[in-house]
This record gives sequence, C-alpha cells and structure tokens, in this order.
Amino acid sequence: MSSPVLRDTLRLALTVAVVNGFAALTGLAFAMYASMAVLTVTVGSYGNTLELGRQRLIGTAVGAIVVFFGYRAWGSLPVVVALPLALLLARLIAGSLRLTVGYTVCCFVVISGWLTHEQQLDSWIPLRLFWTAFGILMALLSLRLFWPSTARQQQRRGLLQLLVDLGQTLQETQDPAPEAERRRRLGQRLRTLRQSLLNLRNTRGDALRELGALAAQHPVARLWDLLDHACESLMLALDELRRLPDPQWQAWGLEHQHSAASAFRAAVAERLLGWQAALGRPLELQAPPQTPLPRLPLESLRTANAEVSFQQMPPQQLQRVADHLVVLARIQQTIASTERHWRALLR
Repeated sequence: MSSPVLRDTLRLALTVAVVNGFAALTGLAFAMYASMAVLTVTVGSYGNTLELGRQRLIGTAVGAIVVFFGYRAWGSLPVVVALPLALLLARLIAGSLRLTVGYTVCCFVVISGWLTHEQQLDSWIPLRLFWTAFGILMALLSLRLFWPSTARQQQRRGLLQLLVDLGQTLQETQDPAPEAERRRRLGQRLRTLRQSLLNLRNTRGDALRELGALAAQHPVARLWDLLDHACESLMLALDELRRLPDPQWQAWGLEHQHSAASAFRAAVAERLLGWQAALGRPLELQAPPQTPLPRLPLESLRTANAEVSFQQMPPQQLQRVADHLVVLARIQQTIASTERHWRALLR
C-alpha cells in the first residue's frame, strides 16, 4: 500500500474495530473511552503516539484523583463554587507535571465526573482508567503490527536520503550551465535540503522517545547527531561553492587539476552512497565503509605544469582556485571526521 494517508486511515479503522469488538465481548460499561483514546493518540509515528498516550493516561489519572477526593471534600458546596475549586486544583497538579495535552484531559475528567457520574465514581473511575489504558496500548500495538510507523525509522531513512541528495548536489556544482543559472538551480536545491534537515530535527524528539529514558546516550541517537552535523557542514560547503565564481581551470592549463577536483567530488558522492548502504539495517549499527577515504590530490598543484600556470595567473584568478580547493578540503575533513567519530561509537 503506497499511500501513507490511506495506510494510516486503514490502520486506525482496524484498531477501532478491534477495540470495539473486544469491548462488546467484555460487556463492561464505558467502553467508548477506549475508542476515544485510540482516535486521539494515534497521530503520526510511534514516538508521537507514545507521548500523547502518556499525557492522556497521566491526565486521566490526575483528573480521577481530583474528582474522587474533591467531590467528597466539597460535594456539599454549590457547584459554582466546588467545581472551580476542583478545576483549580487539577490545573495546579497538571501544571506541576508539565502536562500539555494531558491538562485538557485532566480538566475534562473532572467536569464529566463531577456533573455526570458523581453518583457512580467508585465504578466509573476504575473503568475509565482501564479503557483509556487499553485504548492507548492498542494504538501503540497497531503502530508496531500494522504497517509499522516509527519516528526512529523515519529519522534514519531521512538522514540517509539527505546524505545521498547532498552527494548529488555536490556533483551538480560543476554543471557547465551559465553561472547565473547554475547558482539559481543550486540555491533552490539547497533550500529544499535545508528544509528537509529542519523537518528531521523537528521530529527527532519523537524518535528519541522511542529509544527510552536514556536516549541521549544511545549510540543510534549519537549517530543521528553526528550525521546531522555532517549534513549541516556539507550544506555550508555547497552553498559556498555555489557562490564562488568559476575558477576556469582549463583556460589556464589546469586540466589535470580540474579532473582531480571532479574525481574528488564523484568520490565523495560515492562515499555518501556507501554510508547509506552501511546504515541500511535498521536494528544494527554498522561500521562505515572500509574502503579508503576520498582524498583531494593536492600534490598535483606542485607539478611543473601547475607552477607555470600559477605564475601566469593574476592574483584574482589564483584566489578563485585557492577558494575552491579550500572548500573541497573542508568537505574532505568533514567526511574524515564523521567516520572517525562514527567508528568511536562502535567501541
């Protein structure tokens, strides 16, 4: 099933049907709260659903405690006095627990318990907690069993695809098109890549929640940060290459150096593809490729032909060549540093 929207809708419908079927078999009251929990927490990925479920369950528990003890303490007071007091207490507790979505659920439980179920709190509260927890559990299971949708997988795939796109963009920096057209095209491509990186950063919190309480120390999370830094560094280098004027290698007899720089770009793009292959297994942290790192052959600048060409160049042209080589050397350093830290994560 290729459409994510259709897949998510079908998963949600199947989950609600299973929950309703189980509720009908049990015959327990207030089973609607299970379906409500499924519909409200099944959003996006597993990590996002886990956080929403946690908030909803805590909010329900806090609201149940407040309405249970509050009604016994202030039930004799007028509703216009007692209910605001209970809501104020619920708000203080929810705020201290830093609840966001759970805050709304907490207040809703207090209101519905106080106004609708005040005569059956002893049975309503346990059943409400049970059905809410059951609905959240079924929502999480559905995301694991039916077309798994996890932020952890999305984060890994997104970063790997971004690295491949960066390699392709690096090769496009030597496009023989007119300079203005080349800059415009590369500018659009880099804006798209930056937006992709920002989107990945925005969803990383959900992915970290899937890794557990010590997610920041998890090797996978540290690898995400490492690849994120590599992507950002490569984008900065590509943007600088986009803005630099053409050094016109061939016009000054530097065909060999131009070929070496082009081969380096191709080798970096191939290396990024190697990273994608090495990290293709979602459950295992693999080592980077064992082949030699891409290397910028700076020794070609010391040949007799190159020295003659450099002596004939005006200072402005020398600066152009130097600027390009400095950016390419920075890309080489980014690749080498990333793989060095990557290997350190495996120790």
